[in-house]
Amino acid sequence: MKKNNTTKIVVTVVVLLIAVIFTLPSTPLWDSAFGTLSPDEQKGMPIDLFEYSSNPDGSILLTMTVNTSAQIFTRKNPANVDDFLDRISDIIRQKLIKKGYKAESQNINLIDKKRTLLIKSKESQAITIDKLKSDIKDSNLYAKYDLLIASFFPSKKMTMGLDLKGGLDIVYQVELDSNNNSGTDAVNRTVEIIRSRIDKYGIAEPSIKAQEGNRIRIQIPGSNSNDAIEIKKTIEDTAKLEFHIVKDQSVSPTDFMPGPNDMVCASKNDNLYYLLERNPSDVTGEHLSYAKVARDEMNQPVIHLEFNAEGQIKFGTITRNNVGRQLAIVLSDFSSGVMFVHSAPRIQTAITGGNAQITGGFSLEEAKRLALTLRSGALPATLRELESSVVGPTLGEKSVKAGFLSGFLGFALVMIYMLVFYKSCGFIADVALIFNSLIVFASLVIFGGTMTLPGIAGFILSLGMAVDANIIIFERIREEYHSGKTTRASIASGFDRAFSCILDSNVTTLLVVAILYYFTTGSVRGFATTLGIGLIANLYTAVAFSKFCLESWFIGHPERKLGL
Repeated sequence: MKKNNTTKIVVTVVVLLIAVIFTLPSTPLWDSAFGTLSPDEQKGMPIDLFEYSSNPDGSILLTMTVNTSAQIFTRKNPANVDDFLDRISDIIRQKLIKKGYKAESQNINLIDKKRTLLIKSKESQAITIDKLKSDIKDSNLYAKYDLLIASFFPSKKMTMGLDLKGGLDIVYQVELDSNNNSGTDAVNRTVEIIRSRIDKYGIAEPSIKAQEGNRIRIQIPGSNSNDAIEIKKTIEDTAKLEFHIVKDQSVSPTDFMPGPNDMVCASKNDNLYYLLERNPSDVTGEHLSYAKVARDEMNQPVIHLEFNAEGQIKFGTITRNNVGRQLAIVLSDFSSGVMFVHSAPRIQTAITGGNAQITGGFSLEEAKRLALTLRSGALPATLRELESSVVGPTLGEKSVKAGFLSGFLGFALVMIYMLVFYKSCGFIADVALIFNSLIVFASLVIFGGTMTLPGIAGFILSLGMAVDANIIIFERIREEYHSGKTTRASIASGFDRAFSCILDSNVTTLLVVAILYYFTTGSVRGFATTLGIGLIANLYTAVAFSKFCLESWFIGHPERKLGL
Protein backbone atom coordinates (compact mmCIF):
# COMPACT_ATOMS: atom_id res chain seq x y z
CA MET A 1 0.00 0.00 0.00
CA LYS A 2 2.80 2.40 0.93
CA LYS A 3 4.62 1.58 -2.30
CA ASN A 4 1.44 2.26 -4.29
CA ASN A 5 0.97 5.62 -2.52
CA THR A 6 4.58 6.55 -3.20
CA THR A 7 4.04 5.93 -6.91
CA LYS A 8 0.90 8.09 -6.91
CA ILE A 9 2.72 10.90 -5.08
CA VAL A 10 5.63 10.80 -7.53
CA VAL A 11 3.30 10.85 -10.56
CA THR A 12 1.24 13.70 -9.10
CA VAL A 13 4.30 15.80 -8.24
CA VAL A 14 5.86 15.24 -11.68
CA VAL A 15 2.67 16.16 -13.55
CA LEU A 16 2.17 19.21 -11.33
CA LEU A 17 5.74 20.41 -11.82
CA ILE A 18 5.52 20.02 -15.61
CA ALA A 19 2.20 21.88 -15.65
CA VAL A 20 3.53 24.76 -13.54
CA ILE A 21 6.86 25.00 -15.39
CA PHE A 22 5.17 25.30 -18.81
CA THR A 23 2.31 27.55 -17.65
CA LEU A 24 4.21 30.12 -15.59
CA PRO A 25 6.16 31.77 -18.49
CA SER A 26 2.81 32.67 -20.15
CA THR A 27 1.52 34.64 -17.15
CA PRO A 28 1.81 38.42 -16.54
CA LEU A 29 3.66 37.58 -13.32
CA TRP A 30 6.48 36.06 -15.37
CA ASP A 31 6.75 39.09 -17.67
CA SER A 32 6.99 41.47 -14.74
CA ALA A 33 9.70 39.32 -13.11
CA PHE A 34 11.77 38.03 -16.07
CA GLY A 35 10.74 40.21 -19.02
CA THR A 36 8.90 39.64 -22.29
CA LEU A 37 12.18 39.22 -24.17
CA SER A 38 13.64 35.73 -23.93
CA PRO A 39 16.75 35.21 -21.78
CA ASP A 40 18.83 34.71 -24.94
CA GLU A 41 17.54 38.00 -26.38
CA GLN A 42 18.23 39.89 -23.14
CA LYS A 43 21.79 38.55 -23.04
CA GLY A 44 22.23 39.34 -26.73
CA MET A 45 21.30 42.98 -26.19
CA PRO A 46 21.86 43.71 -22.47
CA ILE A 47 20.20 46.75 -20.97
CA ASP A 48 23.54 47.51 -19.28
CA LEU A 49 24.99 48.36 -22.71
CA PHE A 50 22.34 51.02 -23.44
CA GLU A 51 23.86 54.47 -23.96
CA TYR A 52 21.90 57.71 -23.53
CA SER A 53 22.73 61.21 -24.75
CA SER A 54 20.64 64.40 -24.62
CA ASN A 55 20.13 66.72 -27.59
CA PRO A 56 19.67 70.51 -27.34
CA ASP A 57 16.04 70.22 -28.53
CA GLY A 58 15.11 68.06 -25.53
CA SER A 59 15.19 64.73 -27.37
CA ILE A 60 17.36 61.76 -26.40
CA LEU A 61 19.49 59.41 -28.46
CA LEU A 62 19.31 55.82 -27.22
CA THR A 63 22.12 53.65 -28.59
CA MET A 64 21.77 49.87 -28.21
CA THR A 65 24.78 47.60 -28.62
CA VAL A 66 24.77 43.88 -29.26
CA ASN A 67 26.82 41.47 -27.15
CA THR A 68 28.37 39.32 -29.87
CA SER A 69 29.75 36.84 -27.33
CA ALA A 70 26.23 35.91 -26.16
CA GLN A 71 25.12 32.32 -26.67
CA ILE A 72 22.51 33.30 -29.25
CA PHE A 73 25.37 34.24 -31.61
CA THR A 74 27.80 31.42 -30.74
CA ARG A 75 25.56 28.35 -30.80
CA LYS A 76 25.46 25.81 -33.64
CA ASN A 77 22.82 27.76 -35.61
CA PRO A 78 23.60 31.35 -34.56
CA ALA A 79 21.24 34.26 -35.01
CA ASN A 80 22.27 36.86 -37.56
CA VAL A 81 23.50 39.93 -35.69
CA ASP A 82 21.96 42.49 -38.06
CA ASP A 83 18.55 40.80 -38.14
CA PHE A 84 18.67 40.45 -34.35
CA LEU A 85 19.48 44.15 -33.91
CA ASP A 86 16.70 45.20 -36.26
CA ARG A 87 14.12 43.01 -34.54
CA ILE A 88 14.94 43.79 -30.90
CA SER A 89 15.43 47.51 -31.50
CA ASP A 90 12.03 47.62 -33.21
CA ILE A 91 10.42 45.83 -30.24
CA ILE A 92 11.95 48.44 -27.92
CA ARG A 93 10.79 51.23 -30.24
CA GLN A 94 7.20 49.91 -30.20
CA LYS A 95 7.26 49.69 -26.39
CA LEU A 96 8.43 53.29 -26.13
CA ILE A 97 5.65 54.41 -28.47
CA LYS A 98 3.11 52.68 -26.20
CA LYS A 99 4.70 54.52 -23.28
CA GLY A 100 3.83 57.82 -24.94
CA TYR A 101 7.09 58.67 -26.73
CA LYS A 102 7.92 59.36 -30.35
CA ALA A 103 10.66 56.91 -31.33
CA GLU A 104 12.31 56.47 -34.72
CA SER A 105 15.41 54.77 -36.06
CA GLN A 106 18.23 57.27 -36.27
CA ASN A 107 21.06 55.35 -37.92
CA ILE A 108 22.42 51.91 -38.58
CA ASN A 109 26.02 51.12 -37.71
CA LEU A 110 27.01 47.72 -39.10
CA ILE A 111 30.63 48.00 -38.04
CA ASP A 112 30.03 48.64 -34.33
CA LYS A 113 26.90 46.45 -34.21
CA LYS A 114 24.69 49.20 -32.83
CA ARG A 115 21.26 50.69 -33.39
CA THR A 116 20.24 54.21 -32.35
CA LEU A 117 16.73 55.51 -31.63
CA LEU A 118 15.79 59.19 -31.59
CA ILE A 119 13.28 59.60 -28.77
CA LYS A 120 11.04 62.61 -28.28
CA SER A 121 8.02 63.50 -26.18
CA LYS A 122 4.69 63.48 -28.05
CA GLU A 123 3.89 66.81 -26.40
CA SER A 124 7.19 68.26 -27.72
CA GLN A 125 8.43 68.66 -24.17
CA ALA A 126 11.95 67.97 -22.95
CA ILE A 127 12.47 64.50 -21.51
CA THR A 128 15.11 63.40 -19.04
CA ILE A 129 17.40 60.42 -19.29
CA ASP A 130 16.39 59.24 -15.82
CA LYS A 131 12.70 59.28 -16.80
CA LEU A 132 13.44 57.37 -20.01
CA LYS A 133 15.51 54.77 -18.13
CA SER A 134 12.68 54.32 -15.63
CA ASP A 135 10.07 53.85 -18.38
CA ILE A 136 12.23 51.28 -20.17
CA LYS A 137 12.63 49.31 -16.93
CA ASP A 138 8.88 49.53 -16.30
CA SER A 139 8.08 48.23 -19.79
CA ASN A 140 8.75 44.64 -18.63
CA LEU A 141 11.11 43.98 -21.53
CA TYR A 142 14.01 43.06 -19.26
CA ALA A 143 14.18 40.90 -16.14
CA LYS A 144 14.07 42.34 -12.64
CA TYR A 145 15.49 39.12 -11.17
CA ASP A 146 18.38 36.82 -12.00
CA LEU A 147 17.94 35.19 -15.42
CA LEU A 148 19.51 32.02 -14.01
CA ILE A 149 16.11 31.23 -12.52
CA ALA A 150 14.43 31.71 -15.90
CA SER A 151 16.86 29.28 -17.53
CA PHE A 152 15.15 26.40 -15.70
CA PHE A 153 11.90 27.18 -17.51
CA PRO A 154 11.06 26.67 -21.20
CA SER A 155 11.15 29.67 -23.53
CA LYS A 156 7.87 28.68 -25.21
CA LYS A 157 4.79 30.68 -24.35
CA MET A 158 1.11 30.24 -25.04
CA THR A 159 0.03 31.56 -28.43
CA MET A 160 -2.96 33.90 -28.50
CA GLY A 161 -5.30 33.74 -31.50
CA LEU A 162 -6.13 36.72 -33.69
CA ASP A 163 -9.47 37.23 -31.92
CA LEU A 164 -7.64 37.74 -28.61
CA LYS A 165 -4.40 39.42 -29.62
CA GLY A 166 -5.52 41.14 -32.80
CA GLY A 167 -3.64 40.63 -36.03
CA LEU A 168 -3.64 40.16 -39.77
CA ASP A 169 -5.31 37.38 -41.75
CA ILE A 170 -4.52 37.14 -45.50
CA VAL A 171 -5.35 34.55 -48.16
CA TYR A 172 -3.25 34.54 -51.34
CA GLN A 173 -3.73 32.73 -54.63
CA VAL A 174 -0.46 31.48 -56.14
CA GLU A 175 -0.62 32.39 -59.85
CA LEU A 176 1.19 29.64 -61.75
CA ASP A 177 2.70 30.12 -65.21
CA SER A 178 4.31 27.86 -67.79
CA ASN A 179 7.60 27.90 -65.90
CA ASN A 180 6.03 26.19 -62.89
CA ASN A 181 6.07 22.47 -63.61
CA SER A 182 4.44 21.56 -60.32
CA GLY A 183 1.81 23.66 -58.59
CA THR A 184 2.44 21.90 -55.30
CA ASP A 185 6.17 22.54 -55.51
CA ALA A 186 5.65 26.24 -56.31
CA VAL A 187 3.21 26.65 -53.42
CA ASN A 188 5.53 24.86 -50.98
CA ARG A 189 8.53 26.95 -52.05
CA THR A 190 6.44 30.11 -51.76
CA VAL A 191 5.38 29.13 -48.23
CA GLU A 192 9.01 28.62 -47.19
CA ILE A 193 10.15 31.94 -48.68
CA ILE A 194 7.27 33.83 -47.05
CA ARG A 195 8.06 32.17 -43.72
CA SER A 196 11.71 33.17 -44.08
CA ARG A 197 10.77 36.77 -44.84
CA ILE A 198 8.29 37.08 -41.99
CA ASP A 199 10.61 35.42 -39.47
CA LYS A 200 13.43 37.79 -40.41
CA TYR A 201 10.96 40.68 -40.28
CA GLY A 202 10.69 40.03 -36.57
CA ILE A 203 7.06 38.90 -36.41
CA ALA A 204 6.34 36.41 -33.67
CA GLU A 205 4.37 33.21 -34.09
CA PRO A 206 3.06 33.54 -37.67
CA SER A 207 0.84 30.80 -39.10
CA ILE A 208 1.62 30.17 -42.79
CA LYS A 209 -0.19 27.21 -44.35
CA ALA A 210 -0.84 25.95 -47.86
CA GLN A 211 -4.51 25.27 -48.67
CA GLU A 212 -6.41 23.58 -51.48
CA GLY A 213 -6.51 25.31 -54.85
CA ASN A 214 -2.92 26.62 -54.69
CA ARG A 215 -3.81 29.02 -51.90
CA ILE A 216 -1.78 30.19 -48.92
CA ARG A 217 -3.29 31.47 -45.67
CA ILE A 218 -1.17 33.74 -43.47
CA GLN A 219 -2.17 34.70 -39.93
CA ILE A 220 0.03 37.11 -37.99
CA PRO A 221 -1.05 37.87 -34.40
CA GLY A 222 -0.43 41.30 -32.95
CA SER A 223 -0.34 43.22 -36.25
CA ASN A 224 -2.44 46.35 -36.75
CA SER A 225 -3.67 48.13 -39.88
CA ASN A 226 -0.45 50.17 -40.14
CA ASP A 227 1.70 47.04 -39.93
CA ALA A 228 -0.48 45.32 -42.54
CA ILE A 229 0.75 47.55 -45.37
CA GLU A 230 4.42 46.88 -44.64
CA ILE A 231 3.85 43.17 -44.03
CA LYS A 232 2.01 42.77 -47.34
CA LYS A 233 4.85 44.51 -49.17
CA THR A 234 7.33 42.21 -47.47
CA ILE A 235 5.31 39.15 -48.47
CA GLU A 236 4.54 40.18 -52.05
CA ASP A 237 7.91 41.55 -53.13
CA THR A 238 9.26 39.60 -56.11
CA ALA A 239 12.52 41.54 -56.42
CA LYS A 240 15.11 39.99 -58.71
CA LEU A 241 18.73 41.07 -58.74
CA GLU A 242 20.71 41.09 -61.97
CA PHE A 243 24.04 42.57 -63.13
CA HIS A 244 24.30 43.92 -66.72
CA ILE A 245 27.23 45.47 -68.56
CA VAL A 246 26.46 49.07 -69.61
CA LYS A 247 27.03 49.86 -73.30
CA ASP A 248 25.82 53.46 -73.24
CA GLN A 249 23.79 55.99 -71.28
CA SER A 250 21.69 59.02 -72.16
CA VAL A 251 18.96 61.37 -70.91
CA SER A 252 16.53 60.03 -73.53
CA PRO A 253 15.77 56.43 -74.58
CA THR A 254 15.39 57.57 -78.21
CA ASP A 255 19.12 58.27 -78.40
CA PHE A 256 19.83 54.54 -78.54
CA MET A 257 19.75 52.11 -81.45
CA PRO A 258 19.36 48.86 -79.47
CA GLY A 259 20.22 45.63 -81.21
CA PRO A 260 18.60 42.22 -80.64
CA ASN A 261 21.01 41.52 -77.78
CA ASP A 262 20.46 44.88 -76.08
CA MET A 263 17.87 46.31 -73.69
CA VAL A 264 17.03 49.82 -72.52
CA CYS A 265 16.48 50.32 -68.80
CA ALA A 266 15.60 53.50 -66.91
CA SER A 267 17.46 54.67 -63.84
CA LYS A 268 15.59 54.48 -60.55
CA ASN A 269 17.21 57.56 -59.06
CA ASP A 270 17.74 60.12 -61.84
CA ASN A 271 16.61 60.91 -65.41
CA LEU A 272 19.19 58.72 -67.13
CA TYR A 273 18.54 55.75 -69.39
CA TYR A 274 20.98 52.90 -69.94
CA LEU A 275 21.65 50.71 -72.93
CA LEU A 276 22.51 47.31 -71.44
CA GLU A 277 23.59 43.94 -72.71
CA ARG A 278 20.34 41.96 -72.62
CA ASN A 279 21.83 38.81 -71.17
CA PRO A 280 22.68 39.35 -67.51
CA SER A 281 25.97 38.24 -66.07
CA ASP A 282 26.34 34.83 -64.49
CA VAL A 283 25.94 36.45 -61.05
CA THR A 284 22.34 36.76 -59.80
CA GLY A 285 20.50 37.03 -56.50
CA GLU A 286 20.91 33.26 -56.11
CA HIS A 287 24.62 33.80 -55.46
CA LEU A 288 24.03 36.10 -52.48
CA SER A 289 24.95 34.86 -49.05
CA TYR A 290 23.66 38.00 -47.36
CA ALA A 291 22.25 41.47 -48.00
CA LYS A 292 22.23 44.12 -45.28
CA VAL A 293 21.44 47.79 -44.79
CA ALA A 294 24.07 50.36 -43.85
CA ARG A 295 24.77 54.08 -44.25
CA ASP A 296 27.13 55.70 -46.74
CA GLU A 297 29.40 58.67 -46.09
CA MET A 298 26.41 61.00 -46.66
CA ASN A 299 24.38 59.08 -44.04
CA GLN A 300 22.07 57.71 -46.74
CA PRO A 301 20.78 54.11 -46.61
CA VAL A 302 22.64 51.68 -48.87
CA ILE A 303 22.58 47.91 -49.29
CA HIS A 304 25.74 45.85 -48.89
CA LEU A 305 25.83 42.57 -50.80
CA GLU A 306 27.93 39.58 -49.83
CA PHE A 307 28.32 36.72 -52.32
CA ASN A 308 28.79 33.05 -51.58
CA ALA A 309 31.90 31.16 -52.70
CA GLU A 310 30.59 30.54 -56.23
CA GLY A 311 29.35 34.13 -56.50
CA GLN A 312 32.73 35.52 -55.41
CA ILE A 313 34.51 33.66 -58.20
CA LYS A 314 31.98 34.70 -60.88
CA PHE A 315 31.82 38.32 -59.69
CA GLY A 316 35.63 38.47 -59.67
CA THR A 317 35.73 37.14 -63.25
CA ILE A 318 33.14 39.67 -64.50
CA THR A 319 34.90 42.65 -62.94
CA ARG A 320 38.32 41.45 -64.10
CA ASN A 321 37.13 41.12 -67.71
CA ASN A 322 35.33 44.50 -67.76
CA VAL A 323 37.70 46.91 -66.02
CA GLY A 324 36.89 50.47 -67.09
CA ARG A 325 33.28 49.69 -68.03
CA GLN A 326 30.11 50.32 -66.02
CA LEU A 327 28.28 47.46 -64.31
CA ALA A 328 24.56 48.14 -63.85
CA ILE A 329 22.87 46.76 -60.75
CA VAL A 330 19.31 46.06 -61.89
CA LEU A 331 16.38 45.37 -59.56
CA SER A 332 12.65 45.00 -60.04
CA ASP A 333 10.48 47.74 -58.54
CA PHE A 334 8.53 46.89 -55.38
CA SER A 335 5.09 47.78 -56.71
CA SER A 336 5.18 47.31 -60.50
CA GLY A 337 7.83 44.62 -60.95
CA VAL A 338 9.48 46.77 -63.70
CA MET A 339 13.26 46.50 -63.85
CA PHE A 340 15.25 49.62 -62.95
CA VAL A 341 18.95 50.44 -62.79
CA HIS A 342 19.65 51.33 -59.17
CA SER A 343 23.29 52.16 -59.69
CA ALA A 344 25.90 51.73 -62.40
CA PRO A 345 29.38 52.09 -60.89
CA ARG A 346 32.43 52.01 -63.10
CA ILE A 347 34.70 49.01 -62.50
CA GLN A 348 38.07 50.37 -61.43
CA THR A 349 39.71 47.03 -60.71
CA ALA A 350 38.84 43.38 -60.28
CA ILE A 351 36.67 42.82 -57.19
CA THR A 352 37.62 39.50 -55.65
CA GLY A 353 36.40 40.04 -52.08
CA GLY A 354 32.84 39.04 -52.90
CA ASN A 355 31.25 42.37 -51.86
CA ALA A 356 29.16 44.93 -53.71
CA GLN A 357 26.96 47.88 -52.82
CA ILE A 358 23.61 49.19 -54.08
CA THR A 359 23.23 52.94 -53.59
CA GLY A 360 20.85 55.75 -54.33
CA GLY A 361 17.43 57.02 -53.38
CA PHE A 362 16.33 54.51 -50.76
CA SER A 363 14.33 55.38 -47.70
CA LEU A 364 15.41 53.39 -44.65
CA GLU A 365 12.28 51.21 -44.79
CA GLU A 366 12.70 50.57 -48.52
CA ALA A 367 16.32 49.57 -47.99
CA LYS A 368 15.40 47.20 -45.15
CA ARG A 369 12.63 45.58 -47.16
CA LEU A 370 14.77 45.23 -50.28
CA ALA A 371 17.66 43.71 -48.32
CA LEU A 372 15.24 41.29 -46.70
CA THR A 373 13.72 40.31 -50.04
CA LEU A 374 17.13 39.75 -51.64
CA ARG A 375 18.48 37.55 -48.86
CA SER A 376 15.30 35.47 -48.55
CA GLY A 377 15.06 34.85 -52.29
CA ALA A 378 12.60 35.80 -55.02
CA LEU A 379 9.16 34.22 -55.06
CA PRO A 380 8.76 31.42 -57.63
CA ALA A 381 5.29 32.68 -58.60
CA THR A 382 3.11 35.78 -58.42
CA LEU A 383 0.75 36.18 -55.46
CA ARG A 384 -2.80 37.50 -55.87
CA GLU A 385 -4.53 38.63 -52.71
CA LEU A 386 -7.99 37.07 -52.35
CA GLU A 387 -9.01 38.39 -48.95
CA SER A 388 -7.54 40.05 -45.91
CA SER A 389 -8.82 41.25 -42.57
CA VAL A 390 -7.30 43.04 -39.61
CA VAL A 391 -8.46 42.49 -36.05
CA GLY A 392 -7.41 45.61 -34.18
CA PRO A 393 -5.46 45.29 -30.92
CA THR A 394 -8.23 47.24 -29.15
CA LEU A 395 -10.85 44.69 -30.20
CA GLY A 396 -8.42 41.96 -29.22
CA GLU A 397 -7.93 43.50 -25.76
CA LYS A 398 -11.70 43.72 -25.27
CA SER A 399 -12.05 40.07 -26.27
CA VAL A 400 -9.30 39.08 -23.84
CA LYS A 401 -10.93 40.99 -20.99
CA ALA A 402 -14.38 39.62 -21.78
CA GLY A 403 -13.11 36.07 -22.20
CA PHE A 404 -10.99 35.98 -19.08
CA LEU A 405 -13.63 37.80 -17.01
CA SER A 406 -16.24 35.21 -17.97
CA GLY A 407 -13.75 32.42 -17.35
CA PHE A 408 -12.78 33.79 -13.95
CA LEU A 409 -16.40 34.30 -12.86
CA GLY A 410 -17.40 30.84 -14.04
CA PHE A 411 -14.41 29.28 -12.32
CA ALA A 412 -15.05 31.17 -9.07
CA LEU A 413 -18.77 30.33 -8.98
CA VAL A 414 -18.06 26.64 -9.54
CA MET A 415 -15.46 26.56 -6.75
CA ILE A 416 -17.82 28.34 -4.34
CA TYR A 417 -20.63 25.92 -5.20
CA MET A 418 -18.44 22.89 -4.49
CA LEU A 419 -17.24 24.31 -1.17
CA VAL A 420 -20.77 25.12 0.00
CA PHE A 421 -22.39 21.81 -0.92
CA TYR A 422 -19.55 19.33 -0.39
CA LYS A 423 -17.42 20.94 2.33
CA SER A 424 -13.98 19.25 2.57
CA CYS A 425 -14.71 17.03 -0.43
CA GLY A 426 -15.60 20.17 -2.36
CA PHE A 427 -12.23 21.67 -1.41
CA ILE A 428 -10.48 18.64 -2.92
CA ALA A 429 -12.62 19.04 -6.05
CA ASP A 430 -11.53 22.69 -6.29
CA VAL A 431 -7.87 21.69 -6.02
CA ALA A 432 -8.46 19.16 -8.80
CA LEU A 433 -10.04 21.93 -10.95
CA ILE A 434 -6.96 24.13 -10.54
CA PHE A 435 -4.76 21.16 -11.40
CA ASN A 436 -6.92 20.49 -14.46
CA SER A 437 -6.54 24.11 -15.60
CA LEU A 438 -2.76 23.98 -15.28
CA ILE A 439 -2.62 20.80 -17.35
CA VAL A 440 -4.76 22.39 -20.11
CA PHE A 441 -2.62 25.54 -20.35
CA ALA A 442 0.65 23.59 -20.18
CA SER A 443 -0.55 21.23 -22.95
CA LEU A 444 -1.34 24.18 -25.21
CA VAL A 445 2.21 25.45 -24.71
CA ILE A 446 3.89 22.05 -25.14
CA PHE A 447 1.99 21.10 -28.31
CA GLY A 448 1.95 24.59 -29.82
CA GLY A 449 -1.80 25.12 -29.54
CA THR A 450 -3.44 28.52 -29.88
CA MET A 451 -5.82 30.01 -27.34
CA THR A 452 -8.81 31.67 -29.00
CA LEU A 453 -12.05 33.13 -27.67
CA PRO A 454 -13.95 29.93 -28.60
CA GLY A 455 -11.03 28.09 -26.98
CA ILE A 456 -11.79 29.84 -23.70
CA ALA A 457 -15.40 28.68 -24.10
CA GLY A 458 -14.16 25.11 -24.62
CA PHE A 459 -11.98 25.43 -21.53
CA ILE A 460 -14.92 26.62 -19.40
CA LEU A 461 -17.06 23.78 -20.73
CA SER A 462 -14.35 21.25 -19.84
CA LEU A 463 -14.29 22.66 -16.29
CA GLY A 464 -18.04 22.19 -16.10
CA MET A 465 -17.68 18.56 -17.12
CA ALA A 466 -14.87 18.11 -14.59
CA VAL A 467 -17.14 19.40 -11.83
CA ASP A 468 -19.93 17.19 -13.11
CA ALA A 469 -17.62 14.20 -12.75
CA ASN A 470 -16.80 15.16 -9.17
CA ILE A 471 -20.48 15.61 -8.33
CA ILE A 472 -21.29 12.14 -9.69
CA ILE A 473 -18.46 10.66 -7.61
CA PHE A 474 -19.44 12.48 -4.41
CA GLU A 475 -23.10 11.53 -4.76
CA ARG A 476 -22.11 7.89 -5.19
CA ILE A 477 -19.86 8.11 -2.12
CA ARG A 478 -22.73 9.71 -0.17
CA GLU A 479 -25.08 6.85 -1.09
CA GLU A 480 -22.53 4.25 -0.02
CA TYR A 481 -21.71 6.10 3.20
CA HIS A 482 -25.38 6.51 4.21
CA SER A 483 -25.96 2.81 3.55
CA GLY A 484 -23.67 2.05 6.51
CA LYS A 485 -20.31 1.42 4.83
CA THR A 486 -17.04 2.69 6.29
CA THR A 487 -15.29 5.77 4.89
CA ARG A 488 -12.68 3.62 3.11
CA ALA A 489 -15.33 1.36 1.57
CA SER A 490 -17.57 4.30 0.62
CA ILE A 491 -14.76 6.07 -1.22
CA ALA A 492 -13.62 2.94 -3.06
CA SER A 493 -17.15 1.90 -4.00
CA GLY A 494 -18.20 5.42 -4.97
CA PHE A 495 -15.31 5.81 -7.43
CA ASP A 496 -15.81 2.30 -8.85
CA ARG A 497 -19.52 2.83 -9.50
CA ALA A 498 -19.08 6.33 -10.94
CA PHE A 499 -16.12 5.53 -13.19
CA SER A 500 -18.05 3.85 -16.02
CA CYS A 501 -20.50 6.76 -16.21
CA ILE A 502 -17.69 9.34 -16.28
CA LEU A 503 -15.73 7.39 -18.87
CA ASP A 504 -18.76 7.02 -21.16
CA SER A 505 -19.64 10.73 -21.03
CA ASN A 506 -16.04 11.86 -21.66
CA VAL A 507 -15.38 9.38 -24.47
CA THR A 508 -18.58 10.27 -26.35
CA THR A 509 -17.77 13.97 -26.05
CA LEU A 510 -14.20 13.30 -27.20
CA LEU A 511 -15.59 11.66 -30.35
CA VAL A 512 -17.48 14.86 -31.15
CA VAL A 513 -14.34 16.86 -30.38
CA ALA A 514 -12.33 14.71 -32.81
CA ILE A 515 -14.89 15.32 -35.57
CA LEU A 516 -14.86 19.08 -34.95
CA TYR A 517 -11.07 19.17 -34.95
CA TYR A 518 -10.70 17.15 -38.14
CA PHE A 519 -13.37 18.82 -40.27
CA THR A 520 -13.08 22.46 -39.14
CA THR A 521 -10.47 25.18 -39.01
CA GLY A 522 -9.76 28.39 -37.13
CA SER A 523 -11.76 29.28 -34.05
CA VAL A 524 -13.92 26.14 -34.09
CA ARG A 525 -10.80 24.02 -34.02
CA GLY A 526 -9.56 26.13 -31.09
CA PHE A 527 -12.77 25.27 -29.23
CA ALA A 528 -12.29 21.57 -29.96
CA THR A 529 -8.63 21.65 -28.93
CA THR A 530 -9.11 23.12 -25.46
CA LEU A 531 -12.24 21.06 -24.81
CA GLY A 532 -10.47 17.85 -25.83
CA ILE A 533 -7.39 18.54 -23.70
CA GLY A 534 -9.63 19.47 -20.77
CA LEU A 535 -11.59 16.22 -21.04
CA ILE A 536 -8.45 14.08 -21.14
CA ALA A 537 -7.03 15.98 -18.16
CA ASN A 538 -10.35 15.48 -16.39
CA LEU A 539 -10.02 11.69 -16.55
CA TYR A 540 -6.86 12.04 -14.47
CA THR A 541 -7.72 14.89 -12.10
CA ALA A 542 -11.34 13.98 -11.34
CA VAL A 543 -10.72 10.25 -10.96
CA ALA A 544 -7.10 9.36 -10.06
CA PHE A 545 -6.02 12.62 -8.39
CA SER A 546 -9.28 13.20 -6.46
CA LYS A 547 -9.38 9.60 -5.25
CA PHE A 548 -5.78 9.79 -4.04
CA CYS A 549 -6.51 13.04 -2.16
CA LEU A 550 -9.68 11.67 -0.56
CA GLU A 551 -7.95 8.48 0.56
CA SER A 552 -4.97 10.40 1.93
CA TRP A 553 -7.17 12.85 3.84
CA PHE A 554 -9.85 10.60 5.30
CA ILE A 555 -8.55 7.02 5.52
CA GLY A 556 -6.76 6.51 8.81
CA HIS A 557 -8.37 9.62 10.30
CA PRO A 558 -11.79 8.59 11.67
CA GLU A 559 -12.24 11.97 13.34
CA ARG A 560 -12.51 13.67 9.94
CA LYS A 561 -16.00 13.85 8.46
CA LEU A 562 -16.80 13.43 4.77
CA GLY A 563 -19.12 16.43 4.85
CA LEU A 564 -21.57 14.70 2.56
